[in-house]
Amino acid sequence: MKKFEEAAYYFLKRVQLNGRPGMLDEIGLTLDVLERIIEVLRIKYRCRENNLSFEKFIQGNVSVKNDILNYYSPTEYQMIGSGTAPIRLQPKLLMFLLLYHRQANRVYDIIDQFILKIWDELKLEDFKKTRTGVTRCFTNTRFAANTLRDYGFLKFTRKEAYKTWVLSMPGFLVASKVLENKNWSVPEFQDSFKVGLHSDILTAWDGLQTYEHFVDRLAKVCHPNVKVFNTFDSILKRAYVLLKKYWATINNQKMTKTQRKQESLKLLAELEENPKIEEFYKEFSMCLNVDMLIKSVDNP
Repeated sequence: MKKFEEAAYYFLKRVQLNGRPGMLDEIGLTLDVLERIIEVLRIKYRCRENNLSFEKFIQGNVSVKNDILNYYSPTEYQMIGSGTAPIRLQPKLLMFLLLYHRQANRVYDIIDQFILKIWDELKLEDFKKTRTGVTRCFTNTRFAANTLRDYGFLKFTRKEAYKTWVLSMPGFLVASKVLENKNWSVPEFQDSFKVGLHSDILTAWDGLQTYEHFVDRLAKVCHPNVKVFNTFDSILKRAYVLLKKYWATINNQKMTKTQRKQESLKLLAELEENPKIEEFYKEFSMCLNVDMLIKSVDNP
């Protein structure tokens, strides 16, 4: 990114915006003007497509000399990755859904706002657009969510359908654990066990040896509004037993990935069968101290 900044500044300082006093986003408007100029030039010279691949372009260099912009093609091209791996996005996506769950946004808006939160963690190749116009980091976020849903960290009921992403009980547990780091850093990870889940998720149950530890984890994101845990004590005790088995299942290396998914979803289905579980989710949602949580991450 840094090697292109000089060229970017060269263009930006040569565009004078007129007739729009008080514009707050002058850089954005300048870029819009430049993009439209290029669009018009493409029409004039019948250059409908950009034939310089994104991967090759970012491996080149640019410089400004004697008021002329110079682009240098790389002498050798290297294969670059397909952006930040979806598995690395899983923990922070769960955290994002905890912080902003009340907004019940559409999936597209969730992805858009999530990307803005982790923007500085992403690389140039994360923003490559496919032929269909979809940005790579958008696609990778969808892949991350699909895996989370496959294991039950996101709910998929008739109510949610695929219109929005909503945390399940294990999703809330992981998100509250990830939140302890109080940042938007995207953690590194290699899927050595080929299970498809980030290690921060696989180890999220660590330290919850007792029911009290379990409740304390959830209560941290609600403090000081913790009455809900007394009201739904019986439901939570049953949830603790099932979730203990759930985490043992997703960490069971003797099982295949398919078996882990199937067995973990069975345990969550048993949890969701409780007629009062939806009432708990509703009350728990209302008790979440969202303002405090967002402030702790955005302004640590």
